[in-house]
Amino acid sequence: MYADYEINEMPVAYAPTRLKVENFLHRHGIDLDKTDYYAAISPSGDDTIVAAGGLLRDTIRCIAVDDAVSDEHLANRLVTHLMEIVQRRGFPTVKVFTKPKYEEIFKSLAFNTIAITDNVVFMENSCQPLNRYIDKLRALAKPGVSGVVVMNCNPFTLGHKYLVEYAARHVDNLYIIPLLDSSVGFNYEERREMICRATENLTNVTVCEGSAYSISKATFPTYFLKKVDVVTQQQIEIDLQIFCRYIAPALGATVRFVGSEPFDQLTRRYNEAMMERLPQCGIAVRCIDRVEKNGQAVSASNVRKLIAANRMHAAMAEVPPSTRPFVMAKFAVDALSRELATTPKPGLVDKANNGAHSDMDFILMQRSIDALRPYFVRLAQLGNSSSPLSIADIQQTGVEAERCMLRTTNGVNTHRGALFSLGITVAAAMWCYNNYDGNVDAGNLSRVIADIGSRWPRTTGTHGARVADKEKVTGARDNAAAGYRQLFEVWVPYYRALRDDRHRDQKMLLKIMSMLDDTNIYFRAGKDVAERVKHSSSVLLDHFSVQSLEDMDEEFIKHNISPGGAADMLALTILVNAILKY
Repeated sequence: MYADYEINEMPVAYAPTRLKVENFLHRHGIDLDKTDYYAAISPSGDDTIVAAGGLLRDTIRCIAVDDAVSDEHLANRLVTHLMEIVQRRGFPTVKVFTKPKYEEIFKSLAFNTIAITDNVVFMENSCQPLNRYIDKLRALAKPGVSGVVVMNCNPFTLGHKYLVEYAARHVDNLYIIPLLDSSVGFNYEERREMICRATENLTNVTVCEGSAYSISKATFPTYFLKKVDVVTQQQIEIDLQIFCRYIAPALGATVRFVGSEPFDQLTRRYNEAMMERLPQCGIAVRCIDRVEKNGQAVSASNVRKLIAANRMHAAMAEVPPSTRPFVMAKFAVDALSRELATTPKPGLVDKANNGAHSDMDFILMQRSIDALRPYFVRLAQLGNSSSPLSIADIQQTGVEAERCMLRTTNGVNTHRGALFSLGITVAAAMWCYNNYDGNVDAGNLSRVIADIGSRWPRTTGTHGARVADKEKVTGARDNAAAGYRQLFEVWVPYYRALRDDRHRDQKMLLKIMSMLDDTNIYFRAGKDVAERVKHSSSVLLDHFSVQSLEDMDEEFIKHNISPGGAADMLALTILVNAILKY
């Protein structure tokens, strides 16, 4: 009977559970692909799996039902359960990627077939999203010979620029479709803006919206895993069928342009399948050789590696000027995230605890960083010019960023100090790069920061300003006006000397704490405590141990001490280290 079965979540991250699910799926000729939720149906009182299926965001995947229980309608029960999970996640529709043998089951639940091959079917429980997207594409279509480029642009490189310009010269209309999803690096909004800015002078280029119907995690999840297997080939077939059946006709496209792929096996296989499949549908494929720099093909993956390795100058050399502010902003965001993730940190929010803060935690801090990300791009764009930096524009962008931060955190000041120090540094570094032939050295950067700081209006009423006036210590604005002398003369060289130290960031924080007049500590605990923190930080640095750092954390929490200014300077040190050439 139907009631004699129960459905349970299967935590496939747990090895024994994963093995059990994999064995069940293998009996049905299915591999367990990437999922973020998985469930199975078993007889009551028995852990034998008779039906199972999972989700990746809004897409049902890896579903199988034993033939012996097909008349129990367990597939319907399983699918209904998964649909409820998707609905709770807030997605407007549910998609499914499954075997053709299950197509009728999903049709009975009001799913529509979007694409089908001999081995796989892609369905959705509403035609409206696809139809709306196709209608948007039709509205963009223009008369003449039209071509399409589907691009990830993570980030947009000189190679992408060459491909787009080549394609634009060979058609009347070129439509660029950016990938909606990306696994690492730059988000969709950033990648689409990179494309728009890089192509704004090409009058026959139109940048479309990305969608779940073109190389997405719904239709082509293994693309983002860079995994080549039997499933990959099925997903390629589905993706190309959707392109030929819906996307190309909507745009009137008769040619698709791609770049050659010397590195990535999966993309190379996709290109090969495109050359086989698209001409059968009347769509030509033009494969353009990659641009090379110093004898090596330019690639977005290499740019991401350079960013991860803190090689800003090398990364900048492989992208056009319009992309560089996004790269600069990425360094700032990464610096803030790295400071946040440093654990343990005395009195500060980290992965282990909330430090001396009752109003913030790790998740809130990360949300704050994410909210500030587009404003760091804007600040870098202000510096991406030969014109003098406008203090008013930088300040206005900072005000808007702070408002966004406070909306995100429900009024909690998570990163006001870091926004100021990293924000002006991002603008200054980008201006130096643009005006000193790509050479950002310590002297140039410090001078431009000092110029911004000296022209910055003095603030009144803030905690830092009150402490600076009362205790006669240097506040945030005056530190900037001095060009962050301690940072360039002591902290960055010290940080670089710790390059191979596994406790590099903790030691750097202690070094800063031993030197900085931290107005946050002054405000919370007073001058005497601030001086003791300097001394104890110096002692701990000389006799470093993680246990001692944890003990200091416990003591700071007990006495409500938070070296927030030092945390800001740690993030700034990490950023400047990435910006300056070794």
